[in-house]
Order: sequence, then C-alpha cells, then structure tokens
Amino acid sequence: MTQEEKRLLIIDNDPSSVDGIKQFLEQNGGHFIFNSAESSLHALDAIYSAPPDIILINQSLEGETWKDLCRTIKADTIFGYLPIVLILQSDEHVLAIHWEDIPADDYLKRPLDPKELRTRVSLNLTRTARVRDINPLTRLPGNYTIVKEIQERIDSGSLFAIGYVDLDNFKSFNDRYGFLRGDEVIKMTARLVTNSVRKLHTPDTFVGHIGGDDFVFVIPPDRLDDVCQEVIRNFDLIVGDFYDEGDRMRGYIDSVNRKGHKEQFPIVPISIAVVTNEYRPIKHIGEASSLAAEVKNRVKSMQGSNYVKDLRGSKTKLTSNL
Repeated sequence: MTQEEKRLLIIDNDPSSVDGIKQFLEQNGGHFIFNSAESSLHALDAIYSAPPDIILINQSLEGETWKDLCRTIKADTIFGYLPIVLILQSDEHVLAIHWEDIPADDYLKRPLDPKELRTRVSLNLTRTARVRDINPLTRLPGNYTIVKEIQERIDSGSLFAIGYVDLDNFKSFNDRYGFLRGDEVIKMTARLVTNSVRKLHTPDTFVGHIGGDDFVFVIPPDRLDDVCQEVIRNFDLIVGDFYDEGDRMRGYIDSVNRKGHKEQFPIVPISIAVVTNEYRPIKHIGEASSLAAEVKNRVKSMQGSNYVKDLRGSKTKLTSNL
C-alpha cells in the first residue's frame, strides 16, 4: 500500500451506489482501498477485521438503523475516532436530522457531486490525522494517545489495569523470514488483542500500538485474567502458521542472537506485563512505565507465553501465568 492510499469503508445496501462512489473517488488519480458492507452487522465485522481510515454510511441503510450504527461506532473505545460521513437523500432529510443526537462528522447530499465528495473525504481524513496519531500498520492509536488515555485514568482515580504486550525473540523471526512476514504477525497480534478487549463490551477500555511488536491495553482489573488468558491461548494457537512447515515441526528456528552468536529460537511466545492501581496508587504514567519494565523482565525470563501481574502493595503477592 502506498503512502497516499487510504482505506474507505462504504456501508450501503445498493451495489450501484457503492460503484458510483468508487468511480467518483478514483477520478483524478484518487488512491483508495475500498471495502463495503451491506448491513450494520457486516459493517462492524469489516471495521474490526480491516480498520478503515474513513466510513461512508448511506442514510437509507436498513431504515433507521444507520443512526444506531453511528452511535455504536463512535461509542467504541478503540475505533470511535474514525470519521463518519453520512450520505443523505435530500434537503428535507438534512433539515430533519437532530445533529446533536447523531455522532457523525460530516454529510453529503444526493445527487453526489464528484468534486464535493472528494473534497469532503479529503478534509475529514486530514482533520482526523491532525488530532489522532495512528500506527500505519495496525491502525491502532499510537504513543501520544496511549499516554493521554492512561493519564486520564490516573487523574480520574478509577481502578484500571494496564497490559504491556510484547513478542519474545521477534527479531530472530524477522531475520529468518523477513519484515513482510513479521508485519503479518504484528497485525495478527493487534487483531487478537483488540478482539479480546472488545468482547468485554465495557466502555472504559483501550488498545494502543506502542510500535514494533509492543502493544498496550487498558481494562478494568476484574476482567484482566480473562483477557490475558484469551490473548495467550489464541496467539499460541495461530503463531505457528507463520512458520515454514519444517521449522514449525521442529519447534524452533536457527538464527543469530544480538551478540552475533548462532542460537536456536523457539516459536515466538507472547508476554504480557500488567500493572494496576488496585493495590497501590499510580500517580503518573512514568511510574506505570517503570513498574511495567520491572514486571516485563520477570515475565520474559519465563519459558513460553505468560502474563505476570504486579501485585506489590497487596497482602499477598501472586503471579498469574499460563
């Protein structure tokens, strides 16, 4: 995908309407990767499986369900930043909408004008880029947003758990198979973490991509074990598919470690270091990061995929891992 290409999701149950939008946007050298959905259910699946950069929703979609779809997307703690452009049927529809109740970012009116369509799409993409940092590979929020989200929870005084996700020996995998296959593993990890957190159906959650093979998620402490166990279970089930059959059967690859010495590296495991303010206060994000670094050293010293919680400050110190 080139730098200019953007992912656009068209939610419309009229195939001819979808084709018309594609043609308009491709005029004058527009660069887009298109995806479409015919219903609200298919739309949510499309968003989570291949996150778009912008969403176009036809107002005539399934009667009034387009309103609920807008609200569902904007309420999502992971993909709620996505800009939504409504395609309305007439001036009467524009005037009839109570905009304070519909969390859309912009609208277009039929019949569509190609120039206006391209301008509005470009404007919303540019505006979103200014206010949101997004990892280009996984489409997850980046470091600026991660810091902001964690600090907001610290300031609010609410209970939270932060999971720092890391893939062990990932450099050896990249050295053996190349960065393109490594990128596929990173995208797979992003989907697993995102889906596990999303299934909580809890509003105060967050998933971000620190960079490389490092991720972070924020969830209520009482849901921590379920999420960590699901991420580890699914990762271990899938990661072997990214290896050549011979390496997968042996259970390791031959590569060179950071000191330049030959070494046998097992199938990449996943480690999750968890810090929480359940047992002692966390006053700023620097403190959370420092605690996480200590826990990460512990969990990465273990064999296989594991998660470890920092329970210092509680009466008992327990380590939870698989």
